[in-house]
Amino acid sequence: MTGPAEASQPIRRESPWLRPMVCTTVGLFGNILLSGGKLAFGVFAGSAALVADGFHSLADVLSDVGILLALKASTRPPDKNHPYGHHSFETLGATLVALFMLFTAVMIGRDAIMNFINGTYLHPRSPALVASLVAVIIKEVMARYTLFVGRLHGSPALLANGTMHRSDAISSLAAAAGIGGAMLGWPFLDSVGALVISLFILKMGWDLMRENVMALMDTMPDEELLGEIRGAALAVTCVQEVRDLQVRQRGSWFMADVRIAVHPDHTIESAHNIAHAVEDRVRQDVERVARVFVHVEPGGRERAFDCPECHVMPRL
Repeated sequence: MTGPAEASQPIRRESPWLRPMVCTTVGLFGNILLSGGKLAFGVFAGSAALVADGFHSLADVLSDVGILLALKASTRPPDKNHPYGHHSFETLGATLVALFMLFTAVMIGRDAIMNFINGTYLHPRSPALVASLVAVIIKEVMARYTLFVGRLHGSPALLANGTMHRSDAISSLAAAAGIGGAMLGWPFLDSVGALVISLFILKMGWDLMRENVMALMDTMPDEELLGEIRGAALAVTCVQEVRDLQVRQRGSWFMADVRIAVHPDHTIESAHNIAHAVEDRVRQDVERVARVFVHVEPGGRERAFDCPECHVMPRL
């Protein structure tokens, strides 16, 4: 069985704007400006929905800081206490983002329900409507940018952050609808907008939490990735079959445990070389596989003993 290989080098991209740290930093400054603007316009123009939306953006600021710390920690090399590396910090960061979303949803929903119970409705003015519509456009742009970079790098932290941006765009749209309705003479619609915001955020936060908790629980990835790893292992000439394959995700990387069968006449040395060949082939052919652990077992004798690549002769 091969020992753990060094983690693959990060995928190189041409533009610095496509780097995870840069993308998250852009989102951080964008959220700082948006949260300040929403809160100011919400108070000035008398909109509970816009104030609630501003607190949602403020939660985004905190999540951006958490994502930056998680991305930084995930790049640290393996050490004595973390021999598998620190990639899980990315998944942990994504889980914290989901927690922020759930907490924000509960707080916004609670305030909206209390407004209904007490019958306290604000009467928003046109600046609140303009601010919420501008926020929709900005947050949707930020969401698309972050989700694109997240998919490019397969980063759960960035995908979570992009989802957070998307939820903010939806909440701003709901706020705009509530503000517009209140301006037309139905002031309770402003609180309805705030309640709709909380439900959207709650659903997205729950889905995000579930996805990343499943990753932390070593849930197997999709069949497409498993097929790529299996195909790469079978591409090594001396491998008769892949008997078992288990893959777990660590941040934006994957760790694979592969059990292969080779002809029983191989020596221990040649079997060791085959295992290394499988390891190298998988990491070469399959993107974002950081480590491959290969276990070699004796296969069948019915297949020809033909190993031109490892130059091994059968036992006499």
